[in-house]
This record gives sequence, structure tokens and C-alpha cells, in this order.
Amino acid sequence: MAITIMGINAGVIRQDKNFLALALKIKAPRSKESLFFLPALVLKDLLIALEYRISHVAKLSADEHSRYEKARDKAIQKMHQNIPAIQVQELEQADVNMRVKTLTLMQHDADAMTFSLNLQSGKTVELTVDVLQIELLITVMIHAINNADMRELVVRLSSIIDFLPLYDVDYREGGNLEYDSYDHPAWKRNLFTHHLAVLYRYADAEGKTQFSGTVIKTRSKPGTKEVEGISRRLLDASPRLNKLAGIPSQVLVRTLSSDKNKTFSADACMQALYQLQQNAEKAKA
Repeated sequence: MAITIMGINAGVIRQDKNFLALALKIKAPRSKESLFFLPALVLKDLLIALEYRISHVAKLSADEHSRYEKARDKAIQKMHQNIPAIQVQELEQADVNMRVKTLTLMQHDADAMTFSLNLQSGKTVELTVDVLQIELLITVMIHAINNADMRELVVRLSSIIDFLPLYDVDYREGGNLEYDSYDHPAWKRNLFTHHLAVLYRYADAEGKTQFSGTVIKTRSKPGTKEVEGISRRLLDASPRLNKLAGIPSQVLVRTLSSDKNKTFSADACMQALYQLQQNAEKAKA
């Protein structure tokens, strides 16, 4: 049986300036309380899933949005009446068995999202989040991190939750491609729709034209300002592309597919990026 949320609270466990985990305390029906510890990668996965659901709010009609806001405010008011206290010793003597190793979105519909939390103890706990609780949950977690004077972490997390990197690529002599790949579970890939190949054309220190690229999956439509913003943020998120941060570059984007269920092999992605580079070379000539 899944834990349902009556109230929430959050704190941060850190060592010096290093973030260790977000402490998320949940009050369930019959005053039962659970305290989970979410390391950065698990917190990112949770935010990716929550951001996906929040993105649907913008698509509501004016009347639907008004009804949503009224229902959300009522739900938040009830949660404010059931905030569980977090004691200092609960953070100082954190139960390692309640550390969340992995998080999986099991199911979601118009009303709720159900997550499976794989704990350090080996146990698995299901947590159901009502759609009307999502905004407050995000606010509470972000507020806790900000209160811990770790605003840089908030900025970093918020910059990487609206896309998934699949491959980062450098073009080498002779037409060879050298790449890093990223593996994501199916539940996470299914939250995104558009496969995009993104090519960066830039000049190196000697003035020679170079190319790097990436393949991502995102909900943002090609040709939008959102994709333009993602193309910039990718440079900070990718170890391979980070060298381009601050360097002027031409950015070219090609849609591979807008079928969310379609998948692409590494060879198909490399071929798409290679073709994009060839087209850029021809256009320049």
C-alpha cells in the first residue's frame, strides 16, 4: 500500500559546503510519519517527474486553470495544517537505512503520481503524490535548499530537468565521432517527446573550424526559445561540451522524431549528427 501525503517538511544534510541529501519528512494518515533522505541524483529524478506534471498546467484552458488553482489552494491549506516537525537530531543522526538509492515513477494519471522508492535497507516504499500537492512539494524542497545557503544547487538542478542528454559528441579528423552516452530508465524517457540533434560549430584557439554535438530528448518543440535555452545550458551540464561555454558558436538543430515512443540506436544518432555536420559544411561553402 502506498504512502499518501497529509503534510510535508524538508531540511538539508550537508558536510561543510557539500550537499549530502535532502531530508523529506512526510506525514501520512493516522499521524504516521516517514523521513526519507534524497541524494542529489534522486532529487533530480523526482524534480524531473514533478516538472513533467506541472508542465501540463500551462496547457489548461482559462476555466480549467481557475478550477485547478482553487482545488490546489484548498489542498495546500490542508497540508499547512499537517506539517511534521523535523528535529535537529534526526538530521545529525540520519538513519542511513532511509536513504533513497533509486526512485522510479510507477504510474501517473490526471490525479496523482506514484513513485517507488528503493531504500538503502533493501526495502521498497511506494509514495503517492496528489497532483494538487506537487507545487507545494517543489516549493518546500527548494526552500529548504535555499535556507541551507545552497542556491547554486537549486540553479543547477533547475537547469537540467527539462531535457535528457542521450549522446555528447566530438568530431575528429577523418570523419570519426567520439562520444559519451547516457542511459536513462524507460519511465524517464517516456516523459519527453522530441528527439533533437544539436550541432555546435565554433573556432578553436588556432581559428580552425570545429564541431561538437549532442542528441537530447525534450518536451520543448524545435525552433522555440526553450530549445535555444537548452542548447546553452547543455554546455554547463556536459563534461564533453563544457569546453564550449563562453565560446561563440553557431547552433544548428535537427528533429529526429517527435514520436515519444520511438527509440534510436547509437549508430542512428551518430549518423544524424554526421549528416548535420556535412550539411553545415556545404552551407558554409
